[in-house]
Amino acid sequence: MRTHSRSHNSRRALAALGVMAALVALAGNPEPAQPADAAVGDAAPDAPTDVRGIDFAALAQPGTACADAVSGAPPRLIDVASGSSEIIDEQSFAQLEIDGEVLYADLDDDGDDEAVVHAQCAYGANGVQDTVQVWALNGRLPMLIDTITGPPAEVAEESELPPAVRDVAVDGDELIVTFTHYGDDDPNCCPSSQTVVTYALDDGLEPVGEPSTGTAPRA
Repeated sequence: MRTHSRSHNSRRALAALGVMAALVALAGNPEPAQPADAAVGDAAPDAPTDVRGIDFAALAQPGTACADAVSGAPPRLIDVASGSSEIIDEQSFAQLEIDGEVLYADLDDDGDDEAVVHAQCAYGANGVQDTVQVWALNGRLPMLIDTITGPPAEVAEESELPPAVRDVAVDGDELIVTFTHYGDDDPNCCPSSQTVVTYALDDGLEPVGEPSTGTAPRA
C-alpha cells in the first residue's frame, strides 16, 4: 500500500489562507463570485454564523488534497457533494472523500470552536493521501487555518513504510492524530504499531510534547 508521508504545512500566512478559503467557500455558489477580501456583510444571507453550520460534505476542497494523486498539477479546487468528489484523474482514478465525523473544539482558546476535518484522496491500487484540516469562520466565510499531511519528519523516518492517518481526536484545546507505524517485517496491510502526535494551534499547528509509539490495536 502506498500512502502519503509529506510533513505537515504549519505556520501558513493567515492572509493567504483567508483568500484561498474564501474562494473555496464560494466555489459552489451559483451567484457571481465575490472578491476574496469581500466584507463580512457581503456573505450570502444563508451563510453560517457558526463553524458547526458549515456542511463539509458539500464544501469545495483545495486541490492540494489530491496533489499526490494526479499526474499533473492538481486542480485549484475540488468540488464535493455528499462527502465525495467525482473521479478527478482518469489515470489514477483519484477521488476525494470527506470523513463525516467532523470534530469541534476551541483549539486556539479564542472562545470560538474550530472544526477538524479529515479528508482522504484515494488513488491507484492502494494509494491514500491524508489531510487533517482545521477550519474556522472569517466573518461568515469558511477559512482553512492549517493542515496536517503527515507526521513530523522524525516520526515518518522511524516507520519502515510511509505512515497514514489512523485516527483523529481532540482533547480540550489539543488536536491528537494517530499515525500508522510499520516495523521491519510488517506487511503493507497490517502495521504492528502506531504513533500518537499531539498538536497545538497558535499561529499554525505545531507538535507539542513527545510522540508516543505503541502497539496498534488488532483489527
